[in-house]
Amino acid sequence: MENSENNINQTTEEIVETHEQQPVAEPREEASFELLCAALDGLLLVQNKPISIEKLAAVLSISPERVTEVVQARKKAYDEDEKSGLQIAILENGVQLATKARISQFIQRLDGQKLVSLSLPALETLSVIAFKQPITRAEVDAIRGVSCDGVISNLLEKKLIYVSGEKQVLGKPRLYSTTQDFLYYFGMKSLKELPVPSVDIPDQLTPEGQKEEAVRDQRASEKEFNDSQGLMPIEDNSADSVPTQTPEN
Repeated sequence: MENSENNINQTTEEIVETHEQQPVAEPREEASFELLCAALDGLLLVQNKPISIEKLAAVLSISPERVTEVVQARKKAYDEDEKSGLQIAILENGVQLATKARISQFIQRLDGQKLVSLSLPALETLSVIAFKQPITRAEVDAIRGVSCDGVISNLLEKKLIYVSGEKQVLGKPRLYSTTQDFLYYFGMKSLKELPVPSVDIPDQLTPEGQKEEAVRDQRASEKEFNDSQGLMPIEDNSADSVPTQTPEN
């Protein structure tokens, strides 16, 4: 029994001694600011799509606040460098490396590279969708006063808008909203940066408002026709419109 206890104590001491001899992992030192900037450039170039601040913080082993400092420093450096055709785009869902607009004419000469160019009707339609999203095609037509079928198809092809759902009304028309490429195209982080329109879109230009206006116009036309023909209109509240007969004396 005594030998067993001695063996257990000896084994425990060996485990403790072995554990003490193992090197303790030292906390990883933060890379220099210059190296972090270089690493950020490489990550954005390789990923070729927006990377979130949290993801960059995990990869670079630094805090999100530190990542923001690095991103802002590199963005400023790119913006101030007239010899560089690159820029850092800060979007709502992350950070992305992009080209500057002033070199677009050269990029367009590459095979397969098509830059987004928008006509005035496309810009008007895109503006309506951006401010009123999600919105149906009929609502866009009502606001612009013309059919926008071809324009909306063009915007879908350019990936500036997408089908974001269906409106829960008769026929379930498609709802359209702007995409992440829309923000990138106009250099915005989020839709919160959209300018406030100086003139709000009147309710009568929406399909709901137009429906009420159409009813009023129809009633006015009927009244004008009835008056011209000497006809008496049929009121809904006919009981109230019956003239009161004066009893004869």
